Order: sequence, then C-alpha cells, then structure tokens
Amino acid sequence: MAATPSSSRAWFTGLVIHTVLAHATYNGVRVLISYRTLELGGTGVVLGLMTACYSLVPLLTALFVGRLVDRGYATAVLWVGTVLSIAPVALAAVAPNLGVLLVATMSLGFGQLLTTVASQALIPQSFPASRLTAKFGHLTLGVSIGQTIGLPLAGMIADATGGSPHIVGALWFMTAFSALTLIAAVIVMLRGRTPHVSRAEAAETVRTPWALLRIRGMKPAILASMATLAAVDLMTAYLPLIGQENGLSVTTVTWLLALRTFASVISRMIIGMLANRWGSLSLLWTASATAGICVILIPILTQTWTLAILLAIAGFCFGLTQPLTMTWVSTLSDPANRAAVLSIRLAGNRLSQVAIPSLASVLTIVAGSGIVFTISGALLLLAGGVTWRNSHEKW
Repeated sequence: MAATPSSSRAWFTGLVIHTVLAHATYNGVRVLISYRTLELGGTGVVLGLMTACYSLVPLLTALFVGRLVDRGYATAVLWVGTVLSIAPVALAAVAPNLGVLLVATMSLGFGQLLTTVASQALIPQSFPASRLTAKFGHLTLGVSIGQTIGLPLAGMIADATGGSPHIVGALWFMTAFSALTLIAAVIVMLRGRTPHVSRAEAAETVRTPWALLRIRGMKPAILASMATLAAVDLMTAYLPLIGQENGLSVTTVTWLLALRTFASVISRMIIGMLANRWGSLSLLWTASATAGICVILIPILTQTWTLAILLAIAGFCFGLTQPLTMTWVSTLSDPANRAAVLSIRLAGNRLSQVAIPSLASVLTIVAGSGIVFTISGALLLLAGGVTWRNSHEKW
C-alpha cells in the first residue's frame, strides 16, 4: 500500500532526515577511520586498501539488494541498513588492530549500500516520473547537508581535548549521533507497506544485468557516476594524508572537506535552473571535466586557501553529477527493474571505489600520495569526454 496524500509529506521528510543523519555519520566516520588507521600504524597503502574494502561487500551484493527492493522490501532493507550504520561505528571505536577496523569499515560500507538502495528506490516507487528529478534533488541535497554536518562535527570532537586528536572519543560520539537514524526510520514507516512480489512473479519480468547495461545511455551515466564517487571517496581518504604532510590540522582538513560538501548543497539547490538553462548532458560533461581539473591540482596547490578554492569548485560539480545520473538511470528501465538499475549504478560506483583505490594505494609506493588525485582527476576528464561524445543522444 502506497502512502496516502496526508502522510506522503511526513514520510518523505523522514527519509530526507534519515539521509542527512546517515551521511553525516558515513562521511564523518570515514575520515576518523583514516586517522584511526594511521594511529594503528597504517600507511598510505593501508589507507587505500581500507577505502577499497569499504566498497567491496556493496560491490558483490548490490544487485541482490536491488532485486529484493524491487520485490517490495525497501523498508526492511532500510531498517537493516540503519542498524549497520550504527554498530560498526562502535566497533571502530574499540578496534584494537587494523583487522578489526577493517571489519568495521566493511560493515559500515554494507550499511551505506542498504540505506542508499532503499532510499533511492522508494522515490520512483512512490512518485510519478514528472517529480523524480525534484525528489532525487531533495534526497541528494540531504546527502550533501549530512556531509557538511558530519565532517566538521567529527573533526571538532576529535580536536576538542586539545593537543593530539582524540579519535576514539570522536568515534563514540558519532556512534551516539548515528543512533538518531532509528527515529527517522520510524517516520519513514508512515509511508505504508509496499505489496510484496514473490520470487516466481518477479522472475517473469526480471531482466539480466547485461540486458540492463545494453539500454541506451546506461553506460555513459554509470561511468560519470563511477568517476565522481571514486573521486569523492579518494578525496575523503587521502586529504588527511595530504594535510598531515603539509602541516594541516584535523579541523582544517575536515572543514575543507565540509566546504566541498557545502558547495554540493548549493549546486543541488539550483540544479533545476542550471539544467533548464544549459541542458542535462551539457551540464553533466562540463561538471565532470571541471571537477577533474580541480582534483588533479590538489596535491600541487597545497596552501589552505588554494585547497579551499579547488574543493569548493569540485564540490559544486560533484553535486550536479550524482542527481543527474540518478534521474537518468531511473528512467531507463521499467518499474519492475528500477531498483535493479539503480543498484547496477551503485555497483559501478562500488567497483570504481574498490579498483581505483587499490590501484592508487599500490602506486603511492613509487609515486607518492599525489598520484591518487592524478588518477581520479583523469577518470573524471574521461567521463566528461564520453558524456560529451554522447551529447547528441536524447534522455
């Protein structure tokens, strides 16, 4: 049963609040995990592997989760994801070694997959196509707001004691903060129950991943999304290392990352106007290419004010690419495969988040931490070029 008109506003507000709280947790905790990794003796190579493992379980399970959501289990998936957005943070706080910290990282990554797939799928399941762009815009705006809150909050708590950062204390604080998502999940339940589809019924309309990938427009959209998410992840993981090498405090680094996400908030507030003025594909390839240039320059221009400019521009562009590709992909398939299509997009994101950090972590041995940003920026430029080449296609 879909939500009634009187309850639709309340449940969707709850979903956006849940998104804000969850992504504040993910982004704040991931930076803290990077610092915790360094505290436990990890190097740049270990940071890259930790970042890759965050996305490994989501990469392997994304399509299965999407099929489950397509069968009407979105709210159940959201609840499991909510629990896995809380418990791993506490585990990271008590982790005595890098092995336990790795388990916490992978669990948190799986929790993020569950909440993301469920949240995104609830929108096309609940609203007509004419409202998807606006609703996805609101949802991704919640992501940006959460990132803006979570990063400086985690940094300020870590630095609150003075002297050396207190990372474990900050992780415990973020555990309590993440528990607020339970309240938001209760509000989402006002939407009502989605009818469940049996496995046999679902099999009659299911399309294979390869068939979905052959849909026109799917591959360019996934590439643009992959390049953006990999850049965001690598920036979150490796900017602390750049900061440490250049004498920047934890607070400074987290505020720089928060500036990036605040810029994404601004771009998502005006994305409709920009898309109407310039066109979706033109906006997408321009944003990808511009972000790529900024990312490449990060290890070169390492003064605080230059980093602030680069991260602000990159964040503005990142804020455009995700909702544009999300709307594009969600309208490419029939309703019975919509969550699966969104999951394939997320699987592509996770593939890039596993493969690219793994490659980058190895290359840091011979080329230094700056190679991470060079690779990431080059992929963004490639994505911009592919989108530009396909700009004659209609969405």
